[in-house]
Amino acid sequence: MIYAENMSSSTQFELAEMFRKTSDECRDYSQAAQWFRHSAKQGYRKAQYKLGLMYARGFGVSRDYVKAYAWLKIAAKQGSRKALLCLNKYSTKIPTSEIQAAHALSRQYYEKYVIPFSGQY
Repeated sequence: MIYAENMSSSTQFELAEMFRKTSDECRDYSQAAQWFRHSAKQGYRKAQYKLGLMYARGFGVSRDYVKAYAWLKIAAKQGSRKALLCLNKYSTKIPTSEIQAAHALSRQYYEKYVIPFSGQY
């Protein structure tokens, strides 16, 4: 698997999809989340969207609406309509006391995982 860590973000995304979509007895949401995370951290918006969904639903990771919001927001900001729809749905589940943290985490993720891969400095 170390070889896959050095692969392109789209290859890592496809590996994650394989773990997520395989038959029930071989499905591994934890591995899927790991590979979506690798891809998402390279600015790949499809992976950011899928990782956001995994956090929102608690598949392969602990349910965390703040992290779900952050990943969905940066995918939406890059043009993902699906992410925008999910962002609107799941943002209502964030406790009022955590809204500011969700916005801050989204900005942090955008600066760290989008800007370096978009050529916008």
